[in-house]
Amino acid sequence: MATIYEIADKYKFIQQMIEEGADPEVFAEALKAIDGEAAEKLEAYAMVIKNVDSDINGLDAEIKRLQERKKSMQNNVANMKEVMGMLLKTVEGNRLKTDKFTFSFRKSTKVVIDNIDMIPEDFVRKLYDVNKTDLKKYMERGAIVNGARLLENQSLSIR
Repeated sequence: MATIYEIADKYKFIQQMIEEGADPEVFAEALKAIDGEAAEKLEAYAMVIKNVDSDINGLDAEIKRLQERKKSMQNNVANMKEVMGMLLKTVEGNRLKTDKFTFSFRKSTKVVIDNIDMIPEDFVRKLYDVNKTDLKKYMERGAIVNGARLLENQSLSIR
């Protein structure tokens, strides 16, 4: 069986025959021969795509399950640390050394933003995002927007 590339090359060859004015019976016969190959090859590719899509969906579900499990484990660790901290506060000096671990508190500082509008601009990052859905509707009504254009694509549909 020919590969999909070989079939495409055959179609190009037939197109070239037509453009060069070959006898219609010759390229019609050639078209009949490769039409069956193309249908069989496209159907085989579609089956593979459907199977891979199914695997992808299964992987997405497994990723979601694992993310939920990870979050649960992170929450459990945070709760355990909170309980350990409460217990350590009852120990004299808030410090305890065992054969394997040393438990203590350390101080750290973090910034809490109460009102971002009052922060000097030197410290504020501005992230820009474009609402492409609304921009597309606006441009489809005939508006011209510098820096943007509508690009028509074709995507393969397999039903």
